[in-house]
Amino acid sequence: MDEIDLEIIEELKKNAKAKIHQISKRLGIPPSTVHHRIKKLEKEGIIKRWGVEVDYAKLGLPIKALVLVNFDVTELKRMGKSQERIAQTLQKAPNIERVDIITGEADMLLTIRAKSMQHLQEILFKKVQSIEGITRTKTIISLSEWG
Repeated sequence: MDEIDLEIIEELKKNAKAKIHQISKRLGIPPSTVHHRIKKLEKEGIIKRWGVEVDYAKLGLPIKALVLVNFDVTELKRMGKSQERIAQTLQKAPNIERVDIITGEADMLLTIRAKSMQHLQEILFKKVQSIEGITRTKTIISLSEWG
């Protein structure tokens, strides 16, 4: 991994659909170099997947909530559950876009997309807070997204 790889990654982060010749022109390197380096980054697992940026408001999901989740670790152990298992379950739930296990004030961070505040409340009560071992949630509403 060198500076050229990092520049290619930055270009792809800006626009994953950018053509190899466009990246080549912007970085001033041959298209064949860009192509081979992208393939190498994929093979090494540095580029894990290709995705799209979605306009959730146009999908009828204008509300983005970040939810900090706290667990009672003793209770989880007693039930034979783990944070990872709960994360896998939550990741499969509709409207839960992302699940991160974190350190600090909370144990997990959820990104939830909802069509209304009532819908968000239903997701929180029925999908999140109903899970045994979760002791507390703290919801933060995103007012706008940048980048």
